[in-house]
Amino acid sequence: MKRTLMGLLLVVSLASILAAACSPSKAEIAAQQRDQCFANEQQIKMAIDLVNADTGVYPEIGGVVTKLGVKCPAGGTYSFDPNTNTVSCSVHGHK
Repeated sequence: MKRTLMGLLLVVSLASILAAACSPSKAEIAAQQRDQCFANEQQIKMAIDLVNADTGVYPEIGGVVTKLGVKCPAGGTYSFDPNTNTVSCSVHGHK
């Protein structure tokens, strides 16, 4: 019985170590989220520029974000500054 319990503990310990080694670090996850957010910003910017080229006015960013179905993976909100023609995120800023 003791050997079986020791073997089980060893297997569980090894499985935990392997799981921890295979999972991404917090820094890696944050970098992935930032990269995804910047990619979303580029999509939003292109859509805004296309509408502006067609109509001569900038669309509301909320409508563009909704239509594209994008959102910041860290929960930030996107904004557009027509003076600088930039899209930025409340969490990640802009690229």
